[in-house]
Amino acid sequence: MTIWTPDITDAANARYQAIADEIERGISDQSLLPGSKLPTHRALADQLGVTVGTVTRAYAEAEKRGLVSARVGSGTFIRDAGHADKSQFAIMSNEQRSRIDFTQNLPVPTDNQQILQQTLQDIAADTACTELLGYQPERGIKRHRQWAAQWLGDKGVNTSADNITITGGGQHAITLALTCTTRPGESILCEGLTYPGLNAVATQLGIKTTGLDMDEEGIIPQQLEKYCQKGHYRALYCIPVAQNPTNANMSQARRAAILEIAERYHLWIIEDAVLTTGHSTDTGYFHNINPERSLLIFSHSKVQAGGLRVGYLVTPQRLNSPVANSIRAHCWFTSPITVEIAQRWADKQAAQHAQDMAREELGKRIALARHYLQDFEVRIFDHSFHCWLKLPEPWRALDFQARMKEKDVGILAAESFAVGSYPAPQAIRISLSSPQTTEQVERGLRMIAHELRREIGARLSVF
Repeated sequence: MTIWTPDITDAANARYQAIADEIERGISDQSLLPGSKLPTHRALADQLGVTVGTVTRAYAEAEKRGLVSARVGSGTFIRDAGHADKSQFAIMSNEQRSRIDFTQNLPVPTDNQQILQQTLQDIAADTACTELLGYQPERGIKRHRQWAAQWLGDKGVNTSADNITITGGGQHAITLALTCTTRPGESILCEGLTYPGLNAVATQLGIKTTGLDMDEEGIIPQQLEKYCQKGHYRALYCIPVAQNPTNANMSQARRAAILEIAERYHLWIIEDAVLTTGHSTDTGYFHNINPERSLLIFSHSKVQAGGLRVGYLVTPQRLNSPVANSIRAHCWFTSPITVEIAQRWADKQAAQHAQDMAREELGKRIALARHYLQDFEVRIFDHSFHCWLKLPEPWRALDFQARMKEKDVGILAAESFAVGSYPAPQAIRISLSSPQTTEQVERGLRMIAHELRREIGARLSVF
């Protein structure tokens, strides 16, 4: 607990505002450091001689100003100004990124400029492409959806064009999946640690999220059953392969157990497969087992370019109309010009070669992670963009994140992925695909391992 004594005796404004002002002042003079835990509401109220309600309002005001983050069951903490709050998922600009950036699951860097130029030239020369300039069906042009069905079929997805909706990327697909299965005020389940973009969408839609306990295979069926017995939930969002951030991987037996529970409790399963696109041979999708209970999300972002913003949502036919209505309300339809670019790009032989090169490069980075982090508790998956590292004592994830930031190495603490009051473990996610070069990856991993060993060595020398 931070030793901090605010002075509000001469405050000219309301007491709750004065307390928030003192928090801001403490951050400025560095008496309150990022990650510091503030006193409990009761302790600060007793210290200042105010009501608990005043402190509660003050902390809420500080959170509104972006000064603190509150975690149910854990307390209120000073926010790191250089780290976006988990509820506000945002992509950092180039200027904001660390020199060695392990914070984002981006496509492995490849030289795509010539492929893009050739694709644009092909489209410009094709007179049939003038159809792309007009208004289109909400769920996308049929030939685009037919192409997507073939593309997904090559990845082991058993579906047809009639069940595919073209989206503006994976994030848009998540939004559509939630809006067509859940209403504001209702609740969904997900992994206790999950993709921050889910939290962002759910917050915007007024949907409540509850995080479930996990093991090395992801969601534990007994936990899912327990929550379904206690409350009413509309959907389960999950990432079965290379789970973000823990790298858990679901077996077929685990999927079958989860699906059996979902069927009994009439629970939709929203499966996010964006991170497996082009990098995994997994074909045991929930959609393949029961297409009437499952929604499946794919995207071009991780294998081609994030700026394309083209994805696919596979749904049962009974959801086609709700999905179309939702798209019409959001944006009428996904830009067919962008879809044309993404699909023609993917068809090019040069694009296939670039993807092969990216897979090879990712393999080198994974090998480096295995080498430098072999002495620590780390979860690495051959086709994953990231690895998940449990920190040795006495490290705390936010402290280690701050330490590495001082050394110009960006990583993300588990707190960034925690859902609601789910207790974040002392662990970090390291995104191996993000740095521009293999040399940066190796240097960054070496620095992380060195910092961890140095702390352990310092502890051992005391005894």
